[in-house]
Amino acid sequence: MKRILTSAALCLTLALSLAAPATLASQKKDSGKKAAAKAMSPRAEALKKCNEDYAAAVKKANDDHAAALTDAKTKKGKDRSAAMKAANKTQSDAWTAAKKAKADCTKAAPKK
Repeated sequence: MKRILTSAALCLTLALSLAAPATLASQKKDSGKKAAAKAMSPRAEALKKCNEDYAAAVKKANDDHAAALTDAKTKKGKDRSAAMKAANKTQSDAWTAAKKAKADCTKAAPKK
């Protein structure tokens, strides 16, 4: 149980740290300051998209996991245990798939 909670905390921290730069960028745009728009390299654009997709996948996995746990908590006994185990397995599989997709996307990004 401790391992699951630690993993969940690490993943949430990672997701929030990936989302923070995007939030700060949107706040800077909203503050009314007009900065000179720099053209991003094709690799930077591709990597940015990879990171955004990864963050979205992790967020979806976490949201689905929370919903599954809420549903599992309504059950009792072996049904509850099985539902919680399935929810944790599904979340772990989703994180693994997101990580693999990000690695593949990064690999496919144009070189410098």
